[in-house]
Amino acid sequence: MFKKIKEKFQNRKNKRQGTNGENGEMNNPSRFNQAVFTWTAPLKHKAQKGKVWMIMASIVVAALLFYGAYTANWFFLVAIMVAAIVYALDHAEPTKEIEIKISDYGIKIAEHGIPFSNIKSFWIIHYGPFFSKLYLRTYQHLMPEIGIELMDQDPAEMREFLTRHIVEWEGKQEGFMDMFTRMLRL
Repeated sequence: MFKKIKEKFQNRKNKRQGTNGENGEMNNPSRFNQAVFTWTAPLKHKAQKGKVWMIMASIVVAALLFYGAYTANWFFLVAIMVAAIVYALDHAEPTKEIEIKISDYGIKIAEHGIPFSNIKSFWIIHYGPFFSKLYLRTYQHLMPEIGIELMDQDPAEMREFLTRHIVEWEGKQEGFMDMFTRMLRL
């Protein structure tokens, strides 16, 4: 009885990890390289910030630091300072470009391949020529949602191709944090 349960869980695990057979051999990575769509996208979105944005951000940080000192909330003061320094250092370095490939087998993001069997659903957010992003909902627990900028790819063509392999989550909107960071250019 325990053997049957163990086999059932192992089969489910193999399906989610993209392995096949009893030996756990990984599926052929060359299947990902037979791409229908290929493009490069930034690893993270980095909005252009002008002088006005920098001045306003400096005023907000200075006001928060003043408030922390005025209320003698030293933990808040240190947290704001650390957050400001980390943000400045993170945005000082250039954004890494990664290669995205979508094949009949799955999606390859940089060197990491995700078979369609490991993706629950997808949706595309498209705001004219300004912004297009593909979101994937996967079975992974640590990173269940992946956002990929479509750059110059046609969202309608992408949607048509992906609906043949994955369920589309119709009506799904952009998440609050994604919208918040995009609107404030964080």
